[in-house]
Amino acid sequence: MDEYLRDESYTTGLKTVLIAEDNAADVGLIRLALEHYGLGFDVRVVNDGEEAIRFIEGVEADQTAPCPALAVLDLNLPRIGGDEILRRVRTSVKWHRVPVIVMSSSLAMRDREDALRWGASAYFNKPPELESFLELGAVIKDALGGASE
Repeated sequence: MDEYLRDESYTTGLKTVLIAEDNAADVGLIRLALEHYGLGFDVRVVNDGEEAIRFIEGVEADQTAPCPALAVLDLNLPRIGGDEILRRVRTSVKWHRVPVIVMSSSLAMRDREDALRWGASAYFNKPPELESFLELGAVIKDALGGASE
């Protein structure tokens, strides 16, 4: 079983959110956005694309491991890009229905269009100001159908 799944907190009963993000400040802002919108989740963080793929494959390999309720995926991860990770999720029997929010600091319309074409549930531009970044919580809540946990 994968190291991410051995952690006791993975089975706390809270739904899990996978965050694939290499910037620690952005991870902190994502956590703050979840808290701001009252979204209580067990947060799993992976720092690069290889870790994300290992996490996905670990959940797939373990019949008892639940998929996260949602994944937040930085488009520009080191080692393996967010595009490849998203394609991997969408071709997985176990993961294919997990909502995935792709985040990027890129304002290029092509990045947004590509992410949505690859199966992202939503695309979120990382804004420079805190108040706007907190709106990620609303995007997450919407991707989960308004559920708070």
